[in-house]
Amino acid sequence: MKMAELKTGTVISTENGESLTIDSFIAEGGQGYVYKVTYKGQPRALKLYKPEAVKKLDWFHDNIREEIKVGALSDKFIWPEDLTVPINNTFGYIMPLKPPEYVDFDDILLAKCELSSFYAMTNCALNIVSAFRLLHRKGYAYQDLNNGNFFIRLRDGDVLICDNDNVSPEDNPSGIAGKARYMSPSVVMGGRPNRLTDRFSLAVCLFLLFIRCHPLEGVKALSVPEMNDYYLQKHYGKEPLFIADPIDHSNGPNRDIHRNFYLRWPLMTNTMKQLFTRTFSQEAMLQNESKYPLEIEWCRALLQFRTYFFKCPLCEQETFLDSDPPVCKCCGRQYPVLGMLKVNGVNGSHGYKIPLVKDVCIFREHLDDFSSTEQFVSQPVGMVRTKISEGTAGLSNISNTNWFYTIGGATYTCVPKQTVKLRNGMTIRIGNRDVTVHM
Repeated sequence: MKMAELKTGTVISTENGESLTIDSFIAEGGQGYVYKVTYKGQPRALKLYKPEAVKKLDWFHDNIREEIKVGALSDKFIWPEDLTVPINNTFGYIMPLKPPEYVDFDDILLAKCELSSFYAMTNCALNIVSAFRLLHRKGYAYQDLNNGNFFIRLRDGDVLICDNDNVSPEDNPSGIAGKARYMSPSVVMGGRPNRLTDRFSLAVCLFLLFIRCHPLEGVKALSVPEMNDYYLQKHYGKEPLFIADPIDHSNGPNRDIHRNFYLRWPLMTNTMKQLFTRTFSQEAMLQNESKYPLEIEWCRALLQFRTYFFKCPLCEQETFLDSDPPVCKCCGRQYPVLGMLKVNGVNGSHGYKIPLVKDVCIFREHLDDFSSTEQFVSQPVGMVRTKISEGTAGLSNISNTNWFYTIGGATYTCVPKQTVKLRNGMTIRIGNRDVTVHM
């Protein structure tokens, strides 16, 4: 009996002494089959391996058992919960089902659907990067990071990461190299996946998310007659070249083929462009993989990038602060920005700029600079209020702690739910960070 022929109602025992019941067949992948099941009275997913498709089946069994002992790293990971007993010379593991409001990343890349806004898109990137930062800090490597690993909620960019059976300590690799077009050049050439090569794959996914074309697939790569093994190794391993390489333009974009590049690359901040350029530089790809940007660098750049997206005060549509004077991308009118809040960097921590535009928020991560070892949560602590007609702005305390600010030598307290009127040059103490007003 083939795995895909497991019938509805089939009961399978698990290693934890539970049982599951097959409800329906969901999908077939390269490694196995996925079913919807009932487990402990709850709907769950079962991945059942194809023994002929997985070389190190015993390794996966032992690795998943260890993952179950450790538990999910955060709620962003669809983590194994239990193992089946052997069935038909193989086994499977139980995990949470993907909620219906989450879509495959591939569906976004294929333009079947779209995130609700650039803000949500940047939030999606922050969730992905933060999750892998947590995974790497725990000593794990993902090893097979690609476009098939993410489920994304379109309205806000929340992310769930699947296929976590590949996750293992860096010194205990699964033997899976990865997916073509997502593997780092060193892995393409036969090297072993690790945290550094994860960072390359992560940057490929981010580039696809924002720019909607592959970072190494410019005119040179697309001119080959057939992307066979020889050319795969050549363009992704031996001679990779960034589509936006600042020195060698021979693999640059074509205006007819790479329309998304011409539309989206200019929207990236200089910091974002620099991180992509560093990742896909000849030095990082071919000489020194430690040059790939760290997750914290992406987190900081993405948080600042997200801060520049907000609703135009005039037409209420999403716009992006990238010019002086600022002009709305939707209505074409110049809109007022009353100034900037500057979260001052101290002791090596990063600083941020927040535009004084209605409803723009200061988030916890602006203040703690991602010092928390936990998953990114996007928790707002302050919200900008404006009166455009009067040219005034305030900052509402939407946290649960008091703020302190000084005017004329006197110190005042801003309690939760209170709004402080902003004046040029004043400094507000929020937690352990100073926020300076520039108007």
